[in-house]
Amino acid sequence: MSGKGSAPSPRAHKTLPLTLVVSLLVATLSHAATDAPTHTEIDPLEFEIGPSGKIKTMAMNAQGQLLCGVSWLGNNAKPENVGPRDSIPPGSRGFGQGSERIQADPYAGQHQYAIKIIDTTTGNVINTWPMEDGLQPKMIHGCDDGTVYVAGGGFLAHFDQNGNRLEIINTDEIYGEKALASGLCVGEADGERFVFLALGTGNSLRATEAIYRFNRDLADPDPREIIPRQYGCCAHIDIEVRNGEFLVAENSRHRVNRFTLDGKPIDTWGSRDRTAIEGFAACCNPCNTDFAADGALYTAESGVGRVKKYSQEGEYLGFVGYVDTTKFDRGSRLAAQSCYIPVEVEPDGSRVYIMDVRAHFIRVLQADPNAAAPKSSSPSSSTSSSLSDNKEDSALDFFDKK
Repeated sequence: MSGKGSAPSPRAHKTLPLTLVVSLLVATLSHAATDAPTHTEIDPLEFEIGPSGKIKTMAMNAQGQLLCGVSWLGNNAKPENVGPRDSIPPGSRGFGQGSERIQADPYAGQHQYAIKIIDTTTGNVINTWPMEDGLQPKMIHGCDDGTVYVAGGGFLAHFDQNGNRLEIINTDEIYGEKALASGLCVGEADGERFVFLALGTGNSLRATEAIYRFNRDLADPDPREIIPRQYGCCAHIDIEVRNGEFLVAENSRHRVNRFTLDGKPIDTWGSRDRTAIEGFAACCNPCNTDFAADGALYTAESGVGRVKKYSQEGEYLGFVGYVDTTKFDRGSRLAAQSCYIPVEVEPDGSRVYIMDVRAHFIRVLQADPNAAAPKSSSPSSSTSSSLSDNKEDSALDFFDKK
């Protein structure tokens, strides 16, 4: 069955636990009077993938098209007997998302991987780039120059704008063992251009990732671990570079951490809050982030399907909207399966694209012309902590105190 064929209606709802319904109702009522959404959900973008097709991740390229990493089963695929969950060693790469990844894959070696380039207006597939030599599109980043970086399966690769692979390196060898690609971005400072990759081995709420920095030219990668430990649930931790700063959405701790591009801590902001909209709900948020051209940081929360925006420094700027996706409020098997909600924003903020990890299509929030413009708000009620004057503080020590 293809990814499209198995997708439910974008507004299909499941029965929710009463406690979760009450929690979400309270959260909604608490801000309904002052925080009307600026966007509404419209029809999703759907496209054919293949047998047992899945969208693994997504990004946006320089042309404004979506880069969707997909997998499907090859012809004549047959399941094999696998051992119990507890027999899977740490760091092993399983299948699917969330808790599925910590189970052995009965179809190991029989998946096909590719990047499908999607027209955001029609949902049509413009092109398909096959992934070869063990590379899996678990993380993707589209660069302003049209090139694309892809990480997964123990590799990091660089492609030109036509899908030709330029370089590939083995990240397992750099990490020292099998590691899951958990976040990917590029950035520059003082004329130097870098690739940032989060690598980890855990599959729980206490999973941790280390951040590595590479030269953009992977022929001379010069890998350096710049941040030793951040907490991202189930090997997912979104990272961004903006205005010479490196930002980490440390979702298991409900906050955003700001660093220099060398990994020195600057500040942290955000807190868990099930009622006030300025905070982050469910088990592990903000799960994913993206910047618009005006510098607003859009955050997507798994478990509630909520999109908001903040300044880079943590000032709450407004409620964007909800998408109808899997609902949960705490760590659980369901949370582990659903704790990934990649978000991409049109430069002008007119549309927001949210990947539905369980339905395997792209949900769309479109600006409502009748919505009131969001008011400039006071700084977020979320806790913000500045870097101390002690220059010897490491990133690990600084943020572990919070």
